[in-house]
Amino acid sequence: MPEAEAHFRATVPRYMKMLMDDFGLSELDAAAVFGNAGHESLGFTKLQEIKPTVPGSRGGYGWFQWTGPRRRDFEAYCERNKLNPSSNDANYKFLFVELTGPEKRALGKLKSAGTLNEKVVAFEEAFERSGVKAFAKRQKWAAIALDAYKAAGLAEGLRPSPGTPTPAEPLPPDTGQPAGLGGVIGWLVVALVAIGTAIAAFFQNGGS
Repeated sequence: MPEAEAHFRATVPRYMKMLMDDFGLSELDAAAVFGNAGHESLGFTKLQEIKPTVPGSRGGYGWFQWTGPRRRDFEAYCERNKLNPSSNDANYKFLFVELTGPEKRALGKLKSAGTLNEKVVAFEEAFERSGVKAFAKRQKWAAIALDAYKAAGLAEGLRPSPGTPTPAEPLPPDTGQPAGLGGVIGWLVVALVAIGTAIAAFFQNGGS
């Protein structure tokens, strides 16, 4: 479990951010969605259902353990689009497909729920509809997802890139030349001119 949690923490912030941007969700909404995914796939580490509920069946597969017709739809989608079904991107893309199509009603249920735990339940009932609810475990993964997202500092496109001034570090005046060596030389020239002007003025005034 520690390794699974570590993998989940490292992976989930990016996809939470994508989900929030794509569907206008809050942090709690996205954490609830991925709390369900975390439980179903053991933190994205077990995509194939270990013990299928239906004996003799292939069981569920993917982040959300898509089963039966939904698994076949997922596999067909990956085949059409030349995606690896075990990849995170393929799983996210199919989640997007479902939430913009046959499962879009789950978003309304999710958004209308109150607390994080309530949102986990709402999304499970509307989207997952699993045989084994295990809400406490889903809610635990949701709390992990939310914590990981906050710890990531919204790194996906919201942190300034290296070298970009923050609001507390205003941009220098535009000198018409790039920063770096050229900028340093420019400042040296300005300084030397100022020193020369001061020396000339000194001698013109008789050295006093």
